[in-house]
Amino acid sequence: MTLPDYAIEAEGLVKIYPATKTTPEMHALRGLDLKIPRGSIFGLLGPNGAGKSTFINTLAGLTKKTAGTVRIWDRDIDERPRDARAAIGVVPQEISADPFFTPRESLEVQAGMYGVPAKERRTMELLNALGLGDKAEAYVRQLSGGMKRRLMVAKAMVHNPPVLILDEPTAGVDVELRRQL
Repeated sequence: MTLPDYAIEAEGLVKIYPATKTTPEMHALRGLDLKIPRGSIFGLLGPNGAGKSTFINTLAGLTKKTAGTVRIWDRDIDERPRDARAAIGVVPQEISADPFFTPRESLEVQAGMYGVPAKERRTMELLNALGLGDKAEAYVRQLSGGMKRRLMVAKAMVHNPPVLILDEPTAGVDVELRRQL
């Protein structure tokens, strides 16, 4: 199997949010052209409102683009949406974990949603790698903010995606955890 040259490719990517009664039409992305090589670490920087989250949400399949082409791991998000989503793991800016689940249960549910067979799941491997192995059976609501952030990273990795997107992964975490992440 030949690996693609690019992890992510965007050509002429446009996203226009339509006007509402109270807000005018908003151009979040204006013809974005970007190629991120496989194996690279890439930082997307810009001020608030520059379209960074819109771009990430488009990659994740959460926002529908207005125009342009996007490929994740050489899978077009329009032609092969399911395959494209399987090739990407996203750590969102906001923490979103069910407070009544344990970290182990959270990862098991996430793996099930991606169709990862039970025998191929790496739940404890991921929890241990992110320093959460000893909290596997604690409820998420009992975890510190930094631990919840690490759980979000683990959830993004349950299906072993070749592309990992971290949307402000160090927001609200201490300096030591930033280094670990």
